[in-house]
Amino acid sequence: MRIDMTADEAAMLKGLLADCMLGLKREIARTEHHGFRHELVQREELCESLIARLDADEADQSRTSSAPAS
Repeated sequence: MRIDMTADEAAMLKGLLADCMLGLKREIARTEHHGFRHELVQREELCESLIARLDADEADQSRTSSAPAS
C-alpha cells in the first residue's frame, strides 16, 4: 500500500509517531505481563520503521529535487 502526502503531512506524521513512541517506552517499562510487553515492543518497532522510511523518502526527495536537470 502507498500513501501520497505532502512534506508537511510527512513531518506531522513523523512527529505523531515520535510522540507515540515516547508513550510506548514508558508503558513498556511499567508493564509486567510478558505478552502485552511484546505487543508494545512490536508497536514501538513499527513506529521506528515508519519514521525511518519517512526519513529515507525525504532524503530521496531532496536528492531528486536538487539534482541538475538534464
